[in-house]
Amino acid sequence: MTAEGSAVRLWGAPTLERDEWTASVETDEPKVEERWLLTTGTFPTPEPTEWATTAHREHELLWSTTGNVTVEAAGHLWMVPPSLGIWLPAGTPHRVRASAGAVTYATFLSPEQVAVDWTGVVGIPMGRLLRELLLHNQNEEMPAEARLRLQRVGVDLIRPVRTVSLDIPLPKTPELLTIAERIIADPADDRTTEEWARMIGLSGRTLMRWFQRDTGVSLTQWRILVRVRSALIDIAAGKPVVAVSRRLGYANPSTFIDLFRQVTGHTPAAYFRSVNGVAESSL
Repeated sequence: MTAEGSAVRLWGAPTLERDEWTASVETDEPKVEERWLLTTGTFPTPEPTEWATTAHREHELLWSTTGNVTVEAAGHLWMVPPSLGIWLPAGTPHRVRASAGAVTYATFLSPEQVAVDWTGVVGIPMGRLLRELLLHNQNEEMPAEARLRLQRVGVDLIRPVRTVSLDIPLPKTPELLTIAERIIADPADDRTTEEWARMIGLSGRTLMRWFQRDTGVSLTQWRILVRVRSALIDIAAGKPVVAVSRRLGYANPSTFIDLFRQVTGHTPAAYFRSVNGVAESSL
């Protein structure tokens, strides 16, 4: 993640003077010094923010503690609820958006020092211990050997989620992408397929055929995916399922719960138990 013309606050070797140790490092330079395994940058966004598409030399674990954060990578859109991070392999082009008030963290990991047994963009459970280790590494001074031990434990805690993927396939056709972005911005929008089609000068049948071709799912199925993944952020933040379902346009919470189960294989409560179970089992 990088912002044009900005710097990322990174934490380096504790042997440096305090003001040097906390100095800003330009994002076009390597972010992890040779002797270290990882480092974490903090990105508070008082206003809605979109970073330019970029790619990094290091692996990146993108995670958040508050607000709505999305990552567009590998032709998919990934939601970043507080309970999960998104792993971006080194060299993966990606674009990040964050809502006003969000606090986003980017943990960069040296591909030479950190070997993983998975490929591609994946979800990573962000258990409390992993979050605290990464923040402790970011914020505290300590001897070099102690820092390396801490970082090794942090790396050991990073494992892909075993439950349903959080990615949403994005259409490639510009007109369809316009519709997709409007639905993502307002998942409760209840316009019909015919209404969306008229907006871009197509018939409803043509829109359905093109959307299926571009994404592999129907527009109706895709809208459900967007609503479920939008709900994940709110539910992970502690909002009641009833309130979340109403925000997404479902008058009957049981209808929303049924759709959530169709997408994830779990009710909302069971889904988060399964994610937390993976996170705790890796502690």
